[in-house]
Amino acid sequence: MATMLPSKSKSGLSEASNNKERPATPRVSKVGRAGSLKSEPNSPSPTQNPRHSIDRSPRSVDSKPTVDRRSPKTSSTPEKPTRLLKGSELQSQLNAAQEELKKAKEQLASVEKEKSRIVEELNHAKKSADEANEQLQEALLAKKNAEEATEIEKFRAIELEQVGIDVAQKREDEWQKELESIKNQHKMDIEALVFTSEELEKLRKELVMTIDAKSAALSHADEAMKIAEANAEKADLLSQEVGSLKAFLDSNLESKANESDELVKKLELEIAELKSELEEARAVEEKLVRMEALIEELKTEAFEAKNAESEADRLADEWKKNTELLEVQLEEANKSEMANKDSLASAMEQLEEKIAFLEEKESEIASLKGKIEALELEVAGKKTDLDESKQRFDELQQQVFEFETTVEILKNKVQISEEEKVEALNNGKVASSKIESLEEERNKLVSELAATKDEGEKAKMAMEDLTSALHEVSAEFREAQEKFLGKEAEVEYAKAQIGDLKLALNNTKESYEVMLDEANYEIVCLRKTIERLETEAKSHREELDSKELNFASSNKQSEEAIVALKAEIDKAMEVVRSAENEAQAAKEEKTEILNKLKQVESAANEAKRAVEEAKAESLQLKERLLDKENELQNITQENDELHIQQKAALEKIDELSAVLAESKAKSPKEESRDQSNGEKSVEVEDPNGFARDERRQQEEDKNSNDEQAEPVKVMEKDLATEKEQDDELVDDELESKMDEGSFDQTNGSTAENSIGNGASSPTKQQQLQKKKKPLLHKFGSLLKKKNNQK
Repeated sequence: MATMLPSKSKSGLSEASNNKERPATPRVSKVGRAGSLKSEPNSPSPTQNPRHSIDRSPRSVDSKPTVDRRSPKTSSTPEKPTRLLKGSELQSQLNAAQEELKKAKEQLASVEKEKSRIVEELNHAKKSADEANEQLQEALLAKKNAEEATEIEKFRAIELEQVGIDVAQKREDEWQKELESIKNQHKMDIEALVFTSEELEKLRKELVMTIDAKSAALSHADEAMKIAEANAEKADLLSQEVGSLKAFLDSNLESKANESDELVKKLELEIAELKSELEEARAVEEKLVRMEALIEELKTEAFEAKNAESEADRLADEWKKNTELLEVQLEEANKSEMANKDSLASAMEQLEEKIAFLEEKESEIASLKGKIEALELEVAGKKTDLDESKQRFDELQQQVFEFETTVEILKNKVQISEEEKVEALNNGKVASSKIESLEEERNKLVSELAATKDEGEKAKMAMEDLTSALHEVSAEFREAQEKFLGKEAEVEYAKAQIGDLKLALNNTKESYEVMLDEANYEIVCLRKTIERLETEAKSHREELDSKELNFASSNKQSEEAIVALKAEIDKAMEVVRSAENEAQAAKEEKTEILNKLKQVESAANEAKRAVEEAKAESLQLKERLLDKENELQNITQENDELHIQQKAALEKIDELSAVLAESKAKSPKEESRDQSNGEKSVEVEDPNGFARDERRQQEEDKNSNDEQAEPVKVMEKDLATEKEQDDELVDDELESKMDEGSFDQTNGSTAENSIGNGASSPTKQQQLQKKKKPLLHKFGSLLKKKNNQK
């Protein structure tokens, strides 16, 4: 018996040390410890190494947690929230170790009194061996399943964490590419703005040239008007029309000149505004350059912060290893104390140690192992504790399955188990109802698994909320990167939890079937172990006397070792606190970097908006300049056409004045000839025909006068109609040019309008010439007819 129980105590302490190391693994969510749907191809499957034999030593059973200790090293870096919790966890572990040492000292005094009573209770343990046998075997089976489940969970957690880190890195690369594309676009916009400002400067110069040309055209128009006024004195009938035409031209030219001056002023103002906007854009560009330099500095600071954080993690890992070594030394000291005491006292100490570890760590697997050891020790120690262990084991089974659902249920069940433990110590009346309680617990597990399905649906809803939250905060570049790790891991663990709950339902069914099948086999094994325990108890009694002599010296050594361990633990805590302070400082630097990046992004957006507005304004200015150029071309064409019309009108007036002068010179000669001819005819005729001849002469004179007046009237009518036609043509020309100018302004087709205007003006001149030719031809034909009649 003495050879077995110390080995069990060693296994219990190794389990405690392993469980103390487990919190160092990445804990994104406590609920996620139930596992995930996927496992690594190299991870051990639950069906490998089935442990059906109970003869295996606890050291071999506890070899798996060493794998658990090393598994987090293969994973990627743990998440940031867990790093901050390491110091507090180490502090809680150290406090728990100090409390356990105090309890051990208190129990050493009580163990001496309980020694004789426990020896008597060993005799009564044979009667309850069969029942304890079943419980122990079921506990061992549950322990195997729990260990395998934890191994699978760890490997899946590592895999999911690696996937989340890869996805986060990809998104960070994509955001970096987008930022570079925005910078390139901004540079292109600035170049386009500079190009448009140069074009506006060229257009301003061209506008000045057109204004000079317009002033020259106005001077030529004034000279032409002077010539027209000089020529208007020769033709009194057309002087009023020429004056009105001049007034119309002056008013039109003045209005056009005023409009062009206003346009020039507006364009100059717009050019000044564009220059100011260009200066603002340059200032924004310089600001962007400064912001880019600031971004590079922030990147370097973030890199340094990451290095500092990794250094802090490394120091924390080193001190964690130191604490592990200290824990090993503490375990050795406890082993030396327990070796000096009897096996029952060491077993009680391990039981109290495991209960405290349960309260601190809230780890159901560690509590299950501690209570299994408690059951084994109580079989060797007490008859009344066997009843207690039965009820406790039932509660532990329920707590194991509840741990797979949620951490909140786990806390409640741990508290319930502790309360039921106190009740079991007082009552001890549950041994006979074990099978019924198992069935009831099975029904409870089915209902709890149904509840876990609902929680899985809630986890899906939470996952959707997290994805929507990630979309909303995508504009926050660095902050989204930090939050992404936690959110992505929570989503993946929520998915994994849903799959694990389904697997847990199947595992519970299979585990209960296997438990019922293996119960008989475990009973036989437990009987053998009871016989072996009896032999060990006998040998242990012989060893008690020798161990009591060595206890005093070992107690002093253990106290000295404890003092040294406390000093080393204090040093470790100071280092852990310094690492936490460095991590906090790194966090604050990251938040500052994120705020600076937000400011840079907002400045870039404002610069981009300013560039776009400058582009739009430059396009509007271009369109306005084109419209004004079209108007100036139309005005110059109108001036040219008016000059041509003036010249044609003056030539026509000269021709008509010459024709009138000739007609006036010819009319008195013709009258004198007619009178001489009439006198001769009167002299030849007889007196009887005198009256007739005189009457005829008067009629002929009247007809001749009428015939002479007819061409003058016709000419006057023709001139009046020609004047009206010219006025109408001028008005039509002005209206058509105004329409064409407005059409050119809307469509912006300057080249086509200039061609069209150029083509329209010659055609209108041809029409005027064609109308003038028939008029002159008609006037000439009337003169010829008059001459022929005469």
